[in-house]
Formats: sequence, C-alpha cells, structure tokens
Amino acid sequence: MTRQAVLEAMAEVKGSLGGVEAALARLADGPKPLMGWSLNGVFTRYLDHGSSQLTWLHGALGSATTLTDAASEVGDTDMELGLLRTTGPKLQAAQFGTLLLATWVDFLHLADAVLRNCPMCSAEKLFTDLHRVQGLMEPTLTDLASLDPERVEAATAAMPELMGRLTGEFDALQRETRATMKLGGQVIAAMQALELVTMISTMKMAMPRVPPSAPATLGVGLVMSSGGVMVGSRIAVSAEWVEMMRRLVRAGVISVPAVSAAVRIHGGQVMMAQAHQDLPKGVRDALGDSPEVRGMQVTGRAGAGMSDAPKHHVLPQEHREWFEQRGFKGDMDIDQFCVRLEQAHHEAIHGGGNWKLGRMWPGEWNRMIMEALQQAERRTGEMLTRNEILKIVAGRMKRYDIPMNFTAGGGR
Repeated sequence: MTRQAVLEAMAEVKGSLGGVEAALARLADGPKPLMGWSLNGVFTRYLDHGSSQLTWLHGALGSATTLTDAASEVGDTDMELGLLRTTGPKLQAAQFGTLLLATWVDFLHLADAVLRNCPMCSAEKLFTDLHRVQGLMEPTLTDLASLDPERVEAATAAMPELMGRLTGEFDALQRETRATMKLGGQVIAAMQALELVTMISTMKMAMPRVPPSAPATLGVGLVMSSGGVMVGSRIAVSAEWVEMMRRLVRAGVISVPAVSAAVRIHGGQVMMAQAHQDLPKGVRDALGDSPEVRGMQVTGRAGAGMSDAPKHHVLPQEHREWFEQRGFKGDMDIDQFCVRLEQAHHEAIHGGGNWKLGRMWPGEWNRMIMEALQQAERRTGEMLTRNEILKIVAGRMKRYDIPMNFTAGGGR
C-alpha cells in the first residue's frame, strides 16, 4: 500500500509538471508581435530560467521511480519500506519545485499579457519586477534541487511564507498594470487579456481533481478577483488523496511539516509561517487525529534533535568498489544507504570509539557484514545480486537494532 501511495503521488506530480512544461513551450513558441515587446528577446532569459528547472525536476522523479522499482524487487518487507522512504526527499522536492515553477509560469503569463496589450506599461520596470521575483524563488529552488533531505525539509517549511510574498508580488504587479491601462485608455481588449491570468498557480495545480464521490474539504483558497482583491473559495480533496497522504506520512516517506505546508499554501493560509506551532486542524484531520499526529509540530530535523546524529554507512565505504561491481551505482549508490544513529549506538556497532581497535572485534559492523556477504558468495559460487545483498543486510540490521530509515550520506 505504501508503494502504491508513492506511485500515486509521483503520478500527481508528473501530471502537474507536464502541464507546466506545456505552458512554457506555448509561451516560448508564441507569435512575435508586429510592434513592441514579447517574452522572446530580452525577456527570453526568464523563459530559460523556467525551462532550466525542468531538468532537475525530471531527474528527481526519475530517481524516485528507480528507487520504487528497486524496492518492489528486494524481497524483504522492512528493506522495501526503507527504500521507499528514500524516495521521500525526491518526491517532496519535486512536489514543491513544480509548485514554484507553476507560480513562475503564472508570472510569465502575466508579463506576456502586459507586453502584448499594454504599450503604456514600462517594459524596463516589468523586466526589473521579474528579476526581483526570480531572486525570491532562487534560494528555495536551489535547496530543493539539491535533493539533500535536510535542505529540502527546510525549504519546504519556508514555502508558505515564500508563497505569501509571491502572491503579494503578483497582486501588486497586476494592480499596477490595471492602473496604467486605465490611464492609457486601454480598458477593453487589454483588460480582457489580463483576465486570462488572474488565477495564481496554487489554485491551478493545488489539490487533485475531485471525483463525484463525497469529498473532504480543507481550508480556504485564494483566487484573484477582477479587481485585484483576494476572495475565498473552498478547496475540496478526494478521500483517495487523504488516504494517500496518510499512508505516506505513517510510512515515513513524506514529513508531516511538508503536508502542513502544502495544505497551508493550497488552503490560502500563506502567511501562517511560524516555525514551531501545532499543526492546523485540517492537517490533523486529513492525517487521522491520532496521538502521534497530535504530538507532531511543524519542525525540521534540527528541531527534532537529529542534526548532530552521526550517519552510519550500512554498506561499508572502504568496500565501495566491491558494491559497485554488484549494482550499487547511481540512485542505488552506497551513499544512499546511511542511517542516523545516536553517537553511543554508532560507536557500539563499530566496537567503541577507536575504529582500528573496533575492527579486531568479530561483531564490528563493517567486518561482520563483509564476512557475511563474502561467505554467501562462496556458498553460491557466484557474485551476489543487489537484491540478495540487501536481503542479507536487512537481516543484520534487525539483529543490530538499526532502523531502516535511510538518508543520503557523504560521498567519496
């Protein structure tokens, strides 16, 4: 069920990303006006900025797909769940990255309408406005594109505040354009063109489409009215979406703060960006109001006391080449198989604080796991497959009480 929830979540993001990609293509291929400005020309850099985000977004989804496929073949339930959890940061980054890219496309649509229909508007000012908006998005996009779990989590937590600022920028740009149009007498055709881009992206791609069955309703959405005033509308999500998110949260694939941020953004609560507060009731209801959900607050890994916990390579780094020969490359590199352990636990499985002395203990993790793997190869008389290795490692992790909550560790 967890794997199915991951696949459904990826399908949602892929669908949204496909729509954004198509919109960028239409903007790039739009006809050039006989006179005046368009997004093609000096403004092309802003189209290119949007297109450049597609590479890492497709890469994140591709990586998540690879890990999901690998999880289905591993043959150990706990290891399968551990692999599915590694898709979380990639899926989370893709979800919020696509949301930001869709927001950027809305600014481009607005800019395109202004350039084509408002000769009285200053192209130089619009260029500067887009540059400022791009600067607001850039740090968060960079953190999301890193796919580093901690940076992705921090960027996710900051998204409601960022979307609040972007909503304000969009509203201000639209109001200034309307005022200029009225002064210039461009009240009919130009105003109609501007109406086409009055809905911000958080409404266009927010929640899944609602089936005819009875929906659950979360929050209040923001839609830009023709007068540039924010008005409320209800956002409905299907029971299927609620169940998908519940599974992902309970399995540890998606964090509760990420779901909270998504609901706040899509529910119009974009200014609710306090770092440490109880989750909104709508989020608790969506996830199931259980004690573990009630006890969770909007906080990152540092708030949970995890920032200083050492990362343990389950597959020993000094044998990297041995593992690479058996399929641990790319998205399945041994650096993806790290777990955070308490300092004492980490030292204990390595035979104490002195790693050289620890290697002399037969039960030391690196020595033990390599002996077990090499012994298995001698019995079969052939090289172990990646799945066979993971199955053996899963058994030893259970014996050493090591959780299968994998996170990316340091490389070479």
